[in-house]
Amino acid sequence: MNILRAFGEQIGIFTSADRSGTKQLSLVGSEPASAPPAPAQDIEPIEIETPHCCFYCAWCESSILLPHDGLGFAFGGPQIRKIEARSIGTICGSCGHVGTYSLFRGCQGYDTRHRFVPSPLAGKTVLLDWLPCDEETCVFKLPFFITFDEDLTEENLKEWAPKWLWNGLTCSVGHIVQPPRWLFQTRPHRAALDLARAGVQRPR
Repeated sequence: MNILRAFGEQIGIFTSADRSGTKQLSLVGSEPASAPPAPAQDIEPIEIETPHCCFYCAWCESSILLPHDGLGFAFGGPQIRKIEARSIGTICGSCGHVGTYSLFRGCQGYDTRHRFVPSPLAGKTVLLDWLPCDEETCVFKLPFFITFDEDLTEENLKEWAPKWLWNGLTCSVGHIVQPPRWLFQTRPHRAALDLARAGVQRPR
């Protein structure tokens, strides 16, 4: 025991602060100083992609992307559809042609290139109108969709729509659809419906 104490006194383990006059050696390692906080980094927003219908313009072949929920899941299963339509009408933002498009094989506006694709949301796609065709006995009105954005708004719609090329627009069975009457009315058109937030709809 005396040997251990003598050895301990030499290295300062058993020597008290009073007797040695020196700082007592600790057997427990001191905790390292905490690292400085990392500098704050800019967090990039996450871009969420949703299912879109990708159509190709029948005139200029530019792609037309419309969110499927904005179309009321028109080309989905019967359980999720908010509207019953075999084809839809919309405007090509590249060439200004209005056209009929479909993802259902055999329907007016179908093309094997048309498909579902994931894409980020851009603007707000709305159901602008149900357009009747020239055939009085036809019950297949064409749902017409547009996407409001920074350039095309509800306020300037009546300014832009008359400039679109309306020739060639048909219902889902091929009857000619004329430009809507509200194009030539002075009052603004306020019937746009956001199907992404609406319930099941029926043609008016």
